[in-house]
Amino acid sequence: MLFYRSLLVISALHFGCSDRGQSLVQGKTVVSQSTDKSVHEHGKSVRRASRSSTEATAVLQVGKDDMEVAAFLGGRSAQPAQTAQYKNWFSRLGDSITSVLVGLFIMIPFSMALLYGNEQRNARQESLFILGEKEVNAVTSPEASKEDGCFVHMDSGDAKGLDPMTDKRFPAMHMDKGCLRMKSSAEAYQWAETEKKETKKDRVGGGETTYTKYEYSMGWHDTLKDSNSFNEKYGHENHILVPELELGTKMIDNSTVKYGEHHYLPEDLVSQLGNWQDASELVGASLSHHNVKLHKLQDYYYCGSNPDSPQVGDVRVKLEFVRDGPATVLALQAEDPNHQGSSTFLPYRVVSRGLCGGISGEELGQRLVVEGRKDGQQLYDEDKCDSGIFCCLCACCNLVAVCFANLAPPQIFAAFPGKVSKEQAFENVKGVGMAMKWGFRLLGWLLLYSGTYMLFQPLLVVLDIIPFLGPYISGGVSWVVGLVVFLFTAILAMLVVSVAYLRFHPLTGFCYLAVVVAAVGAITILSGTVK
Repeated sequence: MLFYRSLLVISALHFGCSDRGQSLVQGKTVVSQSTDKSVHEHGKSVRRASRSSTEATAVLQVGKDDMEVAAFLGGRSAQPAQTAQYKNWFSRLGDSITSVLVGLFIMIPFSMALLYGNEQRNARQESLFILGEKEVNAVTSPEASKEDGCFVHMDSGDAKGLDPMTDKRFPAMHMDKGCLRMKSSAEAYQWAETEKKETKKDRVGGGETTYTKYEYSMGWHDTLKDSNSFNEKYGHENHILVPELELGTKMIDNSTVKYGEHHYLPEDLVSQLGNWQDASELVGASLSHHNVKLHKLQDYYYCGSNPDSPQVGDVRVKLEFVRDGPATVLALQAEDPNHQGSSTFLPYRVVSRGLCGGISGEELGQRLVVEGRKDGQQLYDEDKCDSGIFCCLCACCNLVAVCFANLAPPQIFAAFPGKVSKEQAFENVKGVGMAMKWGFRLLGWLLLYSGTYMLFQPLLVVLDIIPFLGPYISGGVSWVVGLVVFLFTAILAMLVVSVAYLRFHPLTGFCYLAVVVAAVGAITILSGTVK
């Protein structure tokens, strides 16, 4: 019996191992671990791989001791899966021309619009900070003032949730009152696939081959990983122990929150109260979902054998909530249309104050209330470009305008858990504004750099056609192009920033413009010195 098994293994290895190879087909993706190929001896095909498959099947039937050999013969190697995609020179040239069109008509216009729109928004925001620090009224008690159109800082009221709240996924987390927010997070321990790409250029012909390696790792993920879409499915099958569980994080806010005795908090302010605490006191030591129990272990409700050594399919759930408590508000006070005799809060925004700030008092308050009640569509209608029959030319500007109007309009509209001083509240909102300003600046410049670099792609592809030296020449030229594009886009981005600031803060705009002129002059002098 031992002799028979050994003979089977040796025979299968002889015909199966010579099968393994790597193939590459122009314009198509192929897996590097290739089986069921023809076996060649002395350059001639002698038999098809069906015999190898037969031998592998025979080994699979031998027993458990030979499973590793059978897996190897079945084409499942310990090496990472790899695919290769080849593009000839003409295909690359066509792609480079497409990249020119994308860069010229999409990336560059959108990046310019984003840079200008961001600076325009930031200039308004900085104006609000200056005006707000002068006009803010520190209200020591929510009952002390109910004047409409008054920009207030309140830190002595308690936020109280009046509506009952229940988490839809986990109904055990329920409160009839006393809760402001609820959050549930569900994760599963799963296989995940990552891709690593490497491109190599041909020395002759101008083509290139992109190799993609697929690597697999296990970890906690809040989205379901479909293992059927993996390049290498064997050994990486995903499942979860809790059936029909929707993974991810879900938050709900109480729709009726009272602040003090005469104010109600809008949901946009309630969503800023983030003093989360564990909800196990509401749920208990265990949690059920579709008749599957999860037990409380440290910060999570866990379903699995050992949380210190999780296995594929294990599930963990975290439940949190925000309880009623003290809160600080920095916003515009106004009459609440939903609760007669009560007040609410609106965003504090830029309004026209007349020549030399001549409008003040009750009229200014009315203007602030009207502006604060505007929704994203109304704000967009005021900022959008409308050039009649040429309105298509303003598509990028309008896209940026609608995003800012609905997602991040210039305003002061903040709430903080606990008692926060007026000075600290302004520091917090200024910090958020600074982060947004530089984040969008960096994004706009990166888009501008990428779009400008795309314009030179045909040149780099044309250089690759030079036999043997082409890839090296195009590599050197790409470094030079990258440096030139970096300097050009940095100066252009700074110029856009200065033009945007000239409208709201002329002094700051002229300072930025001076920096641009100095940078251009320095580059000109350096280039003349090099020559």
